[in-house]
Order: sequence, then C-alpha cells, then structure tokens
Amino acid sequence: MALSGTLSGATIREKFIRFFAEQYGHKHQPSASLVPSNPTVLLTPAGMLPFVPIFLGIEPPPNPPRVVSVQKCARVSGKASDLEFVGRTPRHHTFFEMLGNFSFGDYFKKEAITCAWQFVTGELGLPREKLWVTVFQDDDEARQLWHEIAGIPLNQIIGRGEKDNFWGPPGPTGPCGPCSEIFYDRGGLPAGSPESNPDLLDEDRFVEIWNLVFMQLFQDEAGKRTPLEHKNVDTGMGLERIAMVIQGKDNTFETDLLFPLVDQVSKLCKIPYKQGENTDVALKIVADHIRCISFAVADGITPSNEGRGYIIRMLLRRAVRYGKKYLGFQEPFLYQLVATVRNHYQNPYEELRTRYDRIVETVKLEEKRFLETLERGSKILDETLERLKAEGVQTVPGDDVFKLYDTYGFPLELTHDIAREEGFAIDQDGFEAALEAQRNKARSARGKGEAIVKDQLYSELLSRVGGTQFVGYETLSATATVKALIVDGEEVQKVAGTNQPFQAILDITPFYAESGGQVGDRGSFSSDNGYQGLTVVVNDVTKVGDLFVHHCLYDQGEGLSVGDTIVAHVDPVARQQAAIHHTATHLLQGALRNILGDSITQAGSQVSPDGARFDFTFNRGLKSDELARVEYLINKWIQENIARNAEVLPIEAARQSGAILMTGEKYGDEVRVISYGEASKELCGGTHVQQLGEIALVKIVSEGAIASGVRRIEIVAGEKAYRQFKQLELDMRDMAELLKSPTKEVPGKVQKLVDELKSREKTIRGLEEKLALQEIKGLQARLTPEHPVLVHFLKDYSVDGLKLIAEKLAKACGPHVIVLAGDADQKAAFVASVSEDYVKQGIKAGELVKQAAQICDGGGGGKPNFAQAGGKNPTRIQDALKAVETMLNPVLR
Repeated sequence: MALSGTLSGATIREKFIRFFAEQYGHKHQPSASLVPSNPTVLLTPAGMLPFVPIFLGIEPPPNPPRVVSVQKCARVSGKASDLEFVGRTPRHHTFFEMLGNFSFGDYFKKEAITCAWQFVTGELGLPREKLWVTVFQDDDEARQLWHEIAGIPLNQIIGRGEKDNFWGPPGPTGPCGPCSEIFYDRGGLPAGSPESNPDLLDEDRFVEIWNLVFMQLFQDEAGKRTPLEHKNVDTGMGLERIAMVIQGKDNTFETDLLFPLVDQVSKLCKIPYKQGENTDVALKIVADHIRCISFAVADGITPSNEGRGYIIRMLLRRAVRYGKKYLGFQEPFLYQLVATVRNHYQNPYEELRTRYDRIVETVKLEEKRFLETLERGSKILDETLERLKAEGVQTVPGDDVFKLYDTYGFPLELTHDIAREEGFAIDQDGFEAALEAQRNKARSARGKGEAIVKDQLYSELLSRVGGTQFVGYETLSATATVKALIVDGEEVQKVAGTNQPFQAILDITPFYAESGGQVGDRGSFSSDNGYQGLTVVVNDVTKVGDLFVHHCLYDQGEGLSVGDTIVAHVDPVARQQAAIHHTATHLLQGALRNILGDSITQAGSQVSPDGARFDFTFNRGLKSDELARVEYLINKWIQENIARNAEVLPIEAARQSGAILMTGEKYGDEVRVISYGEASKELCGGTHVQQLGEIALVKIVSEGAIASGVRRIEIVAGEKAYRQFKQLELDMRDMAELLKSPTKEVPGKVQKLVDELKSREKTIRGLEEKLALQEIKGLQARLTPEHPVLVHFLKDYSVDGLKLIAEKLAKACGPHVIVLAGDADQKAAFVASVSEDYVKQGIKAGELVKQAAQICDGGGGGKPNFAQAGGKNPTRIQDALKAVETMLNPVLR
C-alpha cells in the first residue's frame, strides 16, 4: 500500500540533493561516468567509487569537505554482479541510481545518523515504527546514537557480524570501518522477529533502504587495524528501492522509474504485464537491460568482445534472446525502447538526449548482427544439449561453451541461461581454460596505470610532502627541491650509480605528466649552481593524484639526495612535437564532427612527439572522399593560423559554452578549456601550440576498425608529416621508373596492369578447370562403394584447383573420404572432403588436413565436412599423405 503523499522517483532524487545541499551545506557533485577512472574496475558499481582517491588521501577533499551525489551505477560483472537476480527478485537491477552523502574528515556518526533519520522520517514521511536498524556487533556507539537520536527501541537495533556490517578495505590495505543499515518493514511482525533472528532482515519483507559506512580504521598489510586521524562517512541508498517503499509497490519494476519501460515493451510485443506469468521475467529483463545499455552507450561504451564493451554486448544479446524466445520478437526491437529511456531520464542525465542518435544506431546495429547468428548458435547449443541428454551428462563441457562464445558470439552468461533452463550446468573452469589466450590482451590493458588501492606509498608521500606544483604551461625549466626518491618501490635517501633507474618527486616541476592520452615529457635534471657534474635523464613522467612521478635514469655526478635543489629541464623539441600532435588531434576531432556529425565521440587517444592516434565511435569505415575532406579541413584551419584561447571555467560554464568533454574522464570543479576559433573547443589539460600555423601540416596515415563501432585514425604532423609526403613522392617516382612513364601517368598504368592481371587470372582459372575435369574422370573411377577413400597427390595444383576437384568428386560420389595434395608455387596445399556418415564415425576433414600441413611446416583446418591447409615445405607432401592414410586405417580397414 502506498504511503500518503506518494513521491515520484524524480522528486525523491531532487529532495535528497536539496536536503543535504541546502540544509546541511553539502556540495552537489553530479554523477560521474559509468566508465570509472580506476583502471581495475570495468563499470562504476557504487556511489563512493569516484571518491576513493580522496578516501585514500591521494587527492585532497573538496571545499567544503562534504558532498551529496546521485551516482549512475552498474553491477553486471564480478562478485558484485546482480545479473542472475534481475527480474526474478523484487529489487535487483544491472543499472541503478545510488543516492549518497559523504564526509571527508568532517562530520561523523552523530551527524550522519541525525541526517539520515531526518530525511527518511521527515522528508520522505516513513513511519518510525516501520524502521529497523542494524549495527556492527561491536559498535556500541552507533547503537546508542540510534537509540538517543532516533528514539528507536533497542530491540529494533540489531547487531550483526563483520560479513554484514563492516566495510572495506577496498584492497589489501586501506580505510575501513563498521556500517549501519536502515531497513523498512513492509508487513506486520512475524512469529520470530529480527530481534531474535537477524537473518530475517534479509527477507523480502524487510527491505534495506540505506547503508551508512563509518570509515574510522586503517588496515595494514598484516591485517592490523588502527584508528584513522581523519574519519570519513560514505552512505548509499538505492533510488529504485526507496521508490518501491514510498510508492507501495511489490517490486521496483512497478515504480515510476521502471514501469514506463516495462509497459512500452509490453505494448511492442502485445503481451500484457502480469506478475506470475511466464512472460513477467522476460518483460522485466528487457526493460532493465535496455536502461543499462542506453546509459552505458551514452557514456561512450561500445559493444565489443572484451572489457566493459563485452559486458554491454552480453546484456544486449541477453535481452534480444529473451525478447525472441519469450516475447515473440523476430526483428530488431530494443532500439525502439531507447526513446522511452531518454524521455524519462534526460532531465538529470542530458547525455541521453545529446547522444540519442548514437545510442539508437549502436543498439540497432548490434541487434541486427546478433539476430543473424542467434538462430544458428541456438541450434548448435540445442543439438549439444540433446547429445548430452542422450549420454546422461548434466554439464556442458567447457570446449562447447567456448565454441559458442568464440564462433557464434554467445556470451557465457547467455549459454548459462539457456543451459539452466534445460537443467544443465556448465563447465566454468573448462571455459576459462579455453579463454585464457584471449585474456592476455585484457591483462595488458593495466599497463603503467597501477590500481589506486596499490598506490599506498604515493598516498603516504602525498600526505607527508604535499602535491607537486606544475608550472609547465609557463616554462620549460624550473628550480625545484627533491622531496622523495624511490628505487624498486622503496623510499631511499640518496641515488647514485651509472644507469640506476629511480623515481623522483619534486615540489615544483615543468614536466607534463602522462594524461589524456598525451605521453609525459622527457628531459633532465642538473645541479642548480651551474656546475654540470650532476646529470639525470628523465624518460617519462606519470601522475598519481597530485604527485608528479618522474621516471629517471641516473647518469653521472656524486649523487642525488632528498632535499637537494636541482634544475629540471624539459626537452623543448620533444615538448613542441608533442604539442603539435596533441593540437592536431583536437583539429581531427573537430573535422570529424564537422563532416560526419556531432554523434562522433572520442573513445581514446595517444599522443607522442612522433605521431598521434585518435579513436572514435562510428559504425562504418570512412570513405576515401570523407578522409580527404577531413584532412583538407584540418590543413585549411592550420593555414588560417588561428590563435589559441585558453581559459579556466567552472565545469557547468564550460559545458554551456559548447566545449567537448571526454566521456569517462574525471573533471574537477574548474576546468581548462582550449579553443581555436570555430575549429575546436575542448576541455583539456594537455600542451598545445599558440598558433595553428606552428603545426605546418597534418597527414592522415591510416584509418580502420579496432572494435565493433570504434574506429582509429593515425596521423603525423609538422616535420613528420612533411617526411610522410616526401616518402610518398619518392615511392611514386620509383614506381614511375619501373613503369617507364611520367609520374602523372602512373595511376592509369597501374590500373591497366591490374586489368590485364585479372584477365590472365581468369584465363588461368579456365585452363585449371579444364585440367581438373580431365583429372576428375580418372579419380572418380577410383572411388567406389567398396573403396570410398582417395588420398592423392596432384603435381602443380594450387589449393583452388584442389578445391574444385574435391567439390566435384564429392558431388558425384556417395559416402567418401577424399584428401588431395598439390605443390603449386613451391608450397604444399591440402584439401579434404568427408561425407556426413564418415564424420559421424569420427573422421573430420579439418583434423586430416591439419595433420598433413604440420608435417610440411604449416597449418590450417576447417569444418568436419570440408577443410583446407597449407605448408612451406612441399618436399614432405608424400610423408604427409602417408600419415593421413595411417590416420584413416583404424576407421576404414
């Protein structure tokens, strides 16, 4: 039953922000992206994640040190995944909004409990007698505060253990502490109440609505916990859950936050929503998944086969499969629901409106691709399950699961869903073993960016020596004091010895630290007294919070010690070349958006003194004329020599000015906006040229796909671009000499040669076919029901000729096993054809040619019925064919 004066989800969201901002002086922090800055997390799972660097002391707290936020969250992978529960419980989702208030060394338990109680009882009007509270079993302070401040009877304050009511640390070490949860009782007291059985609070009747975490301890590597000097508060309340309670609904899908989506799915499939029906779960899963997908794509995530892109692809394919099997959808339909997500969420999340076209296009394309393979993959899985049933096996082997994933694009979770519906488990370990090779790429993505939770050394340094002052926009040389030295992860007081690698922290630096895709500066340290006895080479600079970490190599001198005064010199040539290429990427993005439309969003970049690459979202390759127009527009702006304008603006003012924000990037209250007239306007902390004329020239080197829906353009600028053009000119001259014609006639001559080559290839194919027909007559006579096996070598035949002969023989014969070999172009070639009845006996064409090719220093394979392979060593073809005959003897004797 709904409470009197029922509040909408939007009103609850607004009330929460206003309550903490206006009544208790919290700064409102807009939601961070679903793409977290922490490289160890794929999607933002909680409201506190954007503030982890502050809790760890790596970044300073804001002013004032208290914040209120409504954070977009997703829990779809890892231990925190809620995927399997979506649609089957009243309150689980892949995407949700987390309301939270945070204190960074400011207020603590008393104030946090006071605020929470005032909000739920005063602002939301929840009946006091319906509220229960849990505390950590040893936290007598919290227990007493709830009793004194809220007047909650002690028998409604339940003590629980560390598993339920203790948070953290976020890694092996770090801040942690007890937590306190507020539960709402949706019914009368049962026979056994939570007072005597705390586990009853986990049932659907008692809904957890708010969790208050009190970070008051620090856990070291030995597991010892000591009090923190500055205590913090982190709270989280799920908007969907509290809306369910306020609106008196049986589940979150019936609240005004989600029911419009459920209803729209129902209208599209013409199946009414009704709890308990078979279609109930499917309607909820589709509604939940399209909401998560829409927010993720709006934040720049593109469906792919790895990382967070894999998660979104898996969600989309899962929703399509449920829609097809249970709701009767046969054509793409998910994209039609994006408008409903936009209409109900665009006010607090404008990215759903500004990137609407891209979301629709991405979802529609991904749906279409998957529907093309779904039927075939489902058939393969059905056949596998039928075979396993006949064998009395209840677990799908890992190899079969991986084949569905790798060949048919079936996410593991989708195979698991289908198998579970038929009463099967899956071999998770076997799947992981088969997938191990593909995981190497994902592991390498960690690179230099170590996890925040492992940066405890830097956290301690920051609190002890303070952050580094960056002066590199104004100067390339600065006098600085050495604040810390690190060798092999340990602090040292002095560094000496030729070629000794180490890291240095300075109080001031002119070195730009790797950020936003731009590599760190290179340069050197020297003595400050003019004596050049000390030389330190700086190879790279990275940034951890406000610390600039200089990656150095000791060259010569009597040593470098903590407290020394040195002069830091940035390599001016490398800096200028990096600035040229960085600015060129700004122009590239501006030109792409100008020519292809504003739906283009940056998906990554890398800038160095030697070149740049720019990744962006787009669902097709660029045509040659489009690339030419992009390159022309960039160089046109360079010729206009537009001056740079750099200004620091509040983040909202920067948004309003039309500056482009990088999706997933974390921005502060004030941001640096770099603009070049109408050509480009971006939020960027990198280095840039003063006038576009300094770039001189830009050349596009390549364009291609790096993932589904993500393209990459590589460019060179300045002197590098000139060299590129010069090399092209030299190549053209060399070609002209070979063709013995003027340079301007080279394209026509090349086209003529290509046409002649195609004509000759056609003639050769015709002759090969005639020769093949003659060969077939003799070979066909050797294939009879009594002798259905043919293993034969054909001199001077290529793989194409062998395929032609094998295909025609297979059509003319009944049951057969055909293996042909050829040696055209001084290479070994193998083709095999196996009829279905012999495939069932265990003879597979792919295995036959693979074995033969390996003997000839090659490889290959294919389907059980037909396969081809090749090798580098044709002298061993006869040995290979003998090995094939040996493989066939046990089966065909």
